[in-house]
Amino acid sequence: MTRRTDRSMLLLGLLLAGCGGGGEPVAENAVAPIPTPKPVATRVAPPATPAATGSVPERLTVTTNEPFYTVRIAGDSLLLSGVDLPERRFPVTDRRTAADAREWEAQADGRTLRVRVVRAPCKDDMSGAPRDFSATLTVDGRTVRGCGFVGTPAPPPGEERAAPPDTIPMQFVGRWNRDAAACTRPAALIEGVRVTPNELWFHESVGAVKRVEPLSAGRFRITADYDGEGQRWTATQTLRVDGDRLTIVTDGQPFSRIRCP
Repeated sequence: MTRRTDRSMLLLGLLLAGCGGGGEPVAENAVAPIPTPKPVATRVAPPATPAATGSVPERLTVTTNEPFYTVRIAGDSLLLSGVDLPERRFPVTDRRTAADAREWEAQADGRTLRVRVVRAPCKDDMSGAPRDFSATLTVDGRTVRGCGFVGTPAPPPGEERAAPPDTIPMQFVGRWNRDAAACTRPAALIEGVRVTPNELWFHESVGAVKRVEPLSAGRFRITADYDGEGQRWTATQTLRVDGDRLTIVTDGQPFSRIRCP
């Protein structure tokens, strides 16, 4: 083999080696793969705590004896009056609500007034008249006990109050709740309704009866001015009694309860 042939063979071998390498060609500017982002856990905020509600209305009257005070709780003000004491307005600065109680604190001209009302039977310690709420009143650091009521207070025992022309018939008067078991549970008061000759008591609202119209046997139309949840409104409702079941219809929506013993 001649030298030229050897040189040709060598050149051919180099060419074959360059073309037949087993590896994949590497790009000069290789880009690293973009990692798949990990899912980010989303923090779900806990549900907001509902505003506290209670069975004591926001508007009512508290009275005490010796000293004789009257406090009318009216929205954002406490109106204090007494024997030889003209009515004074105390703007409310703080309030608290529990299931069966409400508290108000008010200040005016450097004086502090506090009222606490609990849904518990109370009796006027002078007249013996029954009330629906027990209360304490603190004036300038001195605390006295009293009673609370909504609307017109009940008369003392043995005294009859003249019935106004528009009163709810006695067949509707009483406590009504979802079932017999609910009638015996204090916590179930929020599910029931109490009817008096001149008031309808629901949870958080009280309606003062203004007009009563008979529609048929055991069925009446009632117009009442309501007060509750810091608002006032007028509603017209239909009341019907079938045996021991009361049905109240408001804006076409029926509300049915049985009579409690």
